[in-house]
Amino acid sequence: MSCTIYIHKESANISHEQREINQYLKNNQMKSDRTVEDTNPSKLHWTERPIHDLIKNSVAGDTIILFEASHIACSTSQMLEILNAAANRKVAIHFVKYNVQVNNDTVEINTQHLLSIISKIESDFVSKRTSQALARRKAAGLPLGRPKGRGNKSLKLDKFRTEIEKYLTLGISKASIAKLVDCHPQTLYDWLDRKENRTTDAVAEEVLHH
Repeated sequence: MSCTIYIHKESANISHEQREINQYLKNNQMKSDRTVEDTNPSKLHWTERPIHDLIKNSVAGDTIILFEASHIACSTSQMLEILNAAANRKVAIHFVKYNVQVNNDTVEINTQHLLSIISKIESDFVSKRTSQALARRKAAGLPLGRPKGRGNKSLKLDKFRTEIEKYLTLGISKASIAKLVDCHPQTLYDWLDRKENRTTDAVAEEVLHH
C-alpha cells in the first residue's frame, strides 16, 4: 500500500498548501511514499491529467492526499466520477482543506458523508468560477456584478443542469440544492417547473454503492 501526495503546480498558494498537507500527515500519523505533480491547467478534464493514471495504477489500500477538489477536477460531476473510480479501485482520497476522507475500507459510502463532501466541493467550485468570471470581466473593462432580470437567473441554472439532476438523484432537498448552485430557492423551483428533468447518469448512484 502506498500514500501519494498530489500537488497542482498551477495553484497560486502552493507553498501554503504544501505546509497544510505536511501538517495533515503529521496530525494523522501518516507518511507519504511519493509526490505527483500536476502541471496541467485546471480546465483540463480529469481523465487527461495525472490523477487518472494514478488511480488506474493504484491497488486496494492505496491513499491519495490532496489539498482540495479543484486540483484534480473542474466540476462537481467530474469529482463524482473520480470518487467512483477511486471506490472501484478501493483507493482512499483525503481532502486536506475540508479535513474529510473517502476511505478505501468503506463498503458503502455513507450518504450523509458524501453529501457533506459534495457541499464543500461545490462551494469551492462556485467560488472559483465566480472569481475567474469577475477577473475576465474586469480585464475586458466590463461592469462587475450580476446582470439584473429573471431571465439571467434562468440561464445561470441552465449551466448547472447536470449538477442539479445529480443532486436530485442523490436525494438532496431542493432548498439545499439552491444553496449549492447559489440561487434563491424560488428561482430553482421556477426553473424546475419550466424544465423537464431527464434521467441522469448513474455516476452518483455508483459512488453510493462502493
